[in-house]
Amino acid sequence: MSVEVAPPLPSAASSPSIQSEAFAEALIASPEAGGLPLERASDLEEGTSTDPLAQPTPKISPQDSIDFLLHPVELAKGRRAAENYLSSFRSEESRKIAEEALETLATVISGGKCDSVEFPWQQVQPYHGAAALTILKEKGAPARIETLRCRRDTTRSYRVVPDAYPARLVQKIRSTLSKVLKECCELGFVLDAEQEEAAVARSTKNRAAAKTAKTSPPSGRLLGDGELRALVAASAAEGNAEGYRDAVLFSLVYRGLKIAEITSLTPENVKFNNKSGACNIVARPSRGGGRGRKVALTNDELIVLEDWLDRRGDGPGPLLCTLGRGGKVEGKRLTIALLKEVCLVRAKLAKVPEFVPNDLSRSAESLTNHRKTARRKAARAAAESLSTAERALYLHAAESEATEGSEAIQFPFLGLKP
Repeated sequence: MSVEVAPPLPSAASSPSIQSEAFAEALIASPEAGGLPLERASDLEEGTSTDPLAQPTPKISPQDSIDFLLHPVELAKGRRAAENYLSSFRSEESRKIAEEALETLATVISGGKCDSVEFPWQQVQPYHGAAALTILKEKGAPARIETLRCRRDTTRSYRVVPDAYPARLVQKIRSTLSKVLKECCELGFVLDAEQEEAAVARSTKNRAAAKTAKTSPPSGRLLGDGELRALVAASAAEGNAEGYRDAVLFSLVYRGLKIAEITSLTPENVKFNNKSGACNIVARPSRGGGRGRKVALTNDELIVLEDWLDRRGDGPGPLLCTLGRGGKVEGKRLTIALLKEVCLVRAKLAKVPEFVPNDLSRSAESLTNHRKTARRKAARAAAESLSTAERALYLHAAESEATEGSEAIQFPFLGLKP
């Protein structure tokens, strides 16, 4: 589809363009550049109280199961960044190629809900970009993307597409993403000038040293909801025994189990319900006492678990065990040293900041508490505004306060589903 591109607007950031370019590159390639916060940028134009950018922006927590918030303020920022980028092309042909790349990216990242311009590009995290490129490299991705585009735009005719995107086109799309994120930096939608300069300085100063010096991963970090889902997808995308094992590990953390509980699981703790098709993981009580726990898996998580069990087999031993050369199952329990290596490798693969096993346990507890709090808030709000009959129907539906009045969407980490 085509859009009318406005002339380039003046930049809101005061940092030099070379720094913004370096920051945007680091944003895709290195998680050390930091996340992309959703805090509202300063007013872009004075005296425009009716401008959507002047409206307050809802806050979302990293623990929310939300990747993108389609609030008018955020959409206006993304629209401005995309239009500024597209207006930088001199020829109509080059602009159309860039617009097509943005359209493809927006379709993948939003699961087919957004187009090239109406998308909050400033909310894209490094792990979103890495996962999007992985999806684009899959066989059959062009057909799935074309189906989603036709579904969103009913006037669009289905086009014949190749079975897979050429490597050169994927690289072009990667470059397009980097440049539109650079535009977000220059407009001040990602970090303010001082934070950006500090991030670029750290990235430039440590780039050479990072290649030769081995640094220990930082500890005491909580992983967000999206980061854990990105780790599951990046691990499962390898398609081998080690990848499926690690995907199950992060899935169980996402469901609230701590590392000590996960490493003590055996195949007997996996409970399938043949009637309902549901799968529950029953964790045993800890040695210090307490109660056992039961967590339910989603269909996607169940598929990953089945892929791992197919390779592990029905032998005795821990559910998640060590692997030898060629993915041969050894049946030994995962050690802390091995788990540290898993965390380091998967963080680099998924483009998330480094973490250690203890961070996973703390993150599991934090996510569990956050979800309980969200349910309690929704229950209190429902109790105040609903009738007795409505309470019985709707009290179980808990939604984050940050999403009120906005559409919240998740990144399709485990692949597009037309």
